[in-house]
Amino acid sequence: MNDEMDLLTSAAVKSEISLDNKTAVNKVTDYIKNKIILKELKPNDKIPTEIELSEILNVGRSSVREALKILEAINIIQIRRGDGTYISEPEDISISQSLLFKMILNNMQLKELVDFREQIEIAVVKLAISYATQEDIEVLRKNYQDFLECIENNPEDYERLHTLDSEFHKALAASTKNRLMQEIYLFSFEIFSPMILENYASGQIESEDKEPTSENHRIIIEAIENKDFYLGIHGVKIALNLWKKWINKNENNKMSE
Repeated sequence: MNDEMDLLTSAAVKSEISLDNKTAVNKVTDYIKNKIILKELKPNDKIPTEIELSEILNVGRSSVREALKILEAINIIQIRRGDGTYISEPEDISISQSLLFKMILNNMQLKELVDFREQIEIAVVKLAISYATQEDIEVLRKNYQDFLECIENNPEDYERLHTLDSEFHKALAASTKNRLMQEIYLFSFEIFSPMILENYASGQIESEDKEPTSENHRIIIEAIENKDFYLGIHGVKIALNLWKKWINKNENNKMSE
């Protein structure tokens, strides 16, 4: 843990030393970032005022104001009118929106996203195998049983299927006991969430894809319970094969239009 903090501290110090080479706005955002890394600013701590930041960093107040707007937009800080500016609580900060827009603007292809999802999924399963508790496994099993019941009794309730699918992945993420991995993994699920809902709505579980749709969840649970990494990879591959099939289908439909 100390080695990890030393790396973060070193990165923050190097970044602070190089502030002179940055734009005025970047000086302000990096200054706040480094103070957070060095634990000099913590959740709910009040940061220096615009005037103080301007004097500390030798930049204009307009640059400070622009930097604070950027940090507020990504929820790093909260500006409380008439009170001051504070560091946000961790649960109020999300990496997903800005990264999602960047991916869209970069015109990232579905194949790239699926390859990314595969690597993240394998990493999550590996961590879950190492750190999941019996309670985590029970939550996953309960979700799996509810999922099967919905498939058998209410296959047309695609919104319920989508919700259960989402809850499974949230529980799987939580079982890793790694907050950064949870954040990245749930972001990767969020990217695909609209397509998942669309596939359920179009009758995915009433086709030949019915069995693999639920089977990959069962296999992943079994892999975690038995600490079998290779079985976990097999479960991930079943899910990814479905994704690749749907992508090819979508691409063929577009070509035929």
